[in-house]
Amino acid sequence: MESLGYTGQVQNWICSALENRGIDAEKTLQYCKGLYEYARKTNDEYLLGFSSYYMGEAYYILNNVDKLFESLSRSLPYLDRTEQWELLARSYNLLGITSASRGNAPFAMDYYLNALSYCRKYQLQDVGIIVNMNIGSLYNWLGEYNQAQHYYEIGYQTLKKLGKTADYYTYLLTYYIGIGNSYLYRELLDKAASFKRKAEEECDGRIGLVEEMTLNCFRARFYHAAGQKKERDDCIREIHSLLKQPIELLSVFDDLYLYCEMLLQIGKKDEFLEVYSILENMAVSAGITYIRKKLLSLKLSYYKMAEETEHYKEAAAQYYELAELMENENRYTVMSMLNIRSFLEESTKRQKVMEEQNRILQRRSETDALTGMYNRFRLNPYAEEAFDRAAERRTTLAVEILDIDYFKQYNDHYGHQAGDSCIRHIADEIKELAKDERIFCARYGGDEFILIYETCTREEVLAFTRRLKEQIINLQIEHAGSKAMPVVTISQGVCQDIPHGGSKIWDFLHKADSMLYRVKKNNRNCICISGFDEENGTLYP
Repeated sequence: MESLGYTGQVQNWICSALENRGIDAEKTLQYCKGLYEYARKTNDEYLLGFSSYYMGEAYYILNNVDKLFESLSRSLPYLDRTEQWELLARSYNLLGITSASRGNAPFAMDYYLNALSYCRKYQLQDVGIIVNMNIGSLYNWLGEYNQAQHYYEIGYQTLKKLGKTADYYTYLLTYYIGIGNSYLYRELLDKAASFKRKAEEECDGRIGLVEEMTLNCFRARFYHAAGQKKERDDCIREIHSLLKQPIELLSVFDDLYLYCEMLLQIGKKDEFLEVYSILENMAVSAGITYIRKKLLSLKLSYYKMAEETEHYKEAAAQYYELAELMENENRYTVMSMLNIRSFLEESTKRQKVMEEQNRILQRRSETDALTGMYNRFRLNPYAEEAFDRAAERRTTLAVEILDIDYFKQYNDHYGHQAGDSCIRHIADEIKELAKDERIFCARYGGDEFILIYETCTREEVLAFTRRLKEQIINLQIEHAGSKAMPVVTISQGVCQDIPHGGSKIWDFLHKADSMLYRVKKNNRNCICISGFDEENGTLYP
């Protein structure tokens, strides 16, 4: 975010929050809270959205899920109204992660898909990479491995197009481990080994603590499945060394949970209890009942294996209590989801109103006030599009420029009000002709009009131009100052050809203008049609 004209303390809060982001979550939170209070007092929606999002991100790092959910849910309407699309997509992504951590896969998927819709609409490719990979992870968790690989591949292909961004190796590792896990779950060890090797060769030494933990958990599980005990035990030692440092629970929980299952399988009780204790403390601190309940299922497996009956009974009672707590937590999650759904519906309605207003403004800006026809602001892009269509399909294109004969004399004799009325009558006849879907018309300015004919033969163009010429004469608008006829007439110049070589729409317009000039020079109230290779064209009375 740029400072956007903010000065003094506000600018300091913004810069400090961004500088500490991902480095010191407590400081980031402190600056964002100051920014939020200022924004709330001044009703600054841009800053309300900005500060709420980064508070949520800081709570994510601090493993405070309730505050994370509260901050991000609050940020959504502000981010939407102030068009901070990247932060909006990131909010939905974090809400998806949070919902998945609470065991709500349908809600998680809904949040992820909302994030993806903003990524596609506003070309947020960097955010789209991680959202696609998070969806892949969710499908892995659900056992839908082909779907998981599909989303991982989308994220990977986007990553390759973007090249080496700041998070390149983090995203690359996520892809390799995600695909590797989908093979490992199906016991396709050769394929899993290929992705493990790629992750080690390309990412090791270029990633942070969370990614190192993820890689080592995957390697340990792979080596265990492959029967490579020494390599597995080396990974176990590395994991326990990494656990001595603070870590984001939500980023590594799934990896460490699967790792704990492996420790139980191989009877490494001390190592299991060490990891379990760390995860349990983090889960209690984060207030995530689903994670505590899931961890307790591991503890029950441990007590059963160790034949500690009394401890097993106590853990079973705790498990039942947590199941009841889960119901309350799920109700809160559902209510939050409904509130966000309500916001989305209101946002969609508001967006439709804005789009309709924009369409009205667009129509007004592209429409000539006097005649109701399109003006040159619509003519220019349409002409380019028509030319491109004809060039691509090798079909004919014709451009006609016409003006009213002796119109200055008409204005001088009958007055400007009568002149405006005359132009409106001419425009009405042109619009009537343009009801044919192959014809586009616009007022170019003054008494000049332009018509564009697509896929019409020269005979058809001539028929259309003659029909228009006759309709104008049949209006029988008196014109005492005309040297062509005692009524209003028009002169028409047309270029009709198939675009070729280095030709552009300007070449059609220039040629049509030359043909109009020839008509006016020789005999008004006539039509002159030419192709590119014809010097003078053909004159029709």
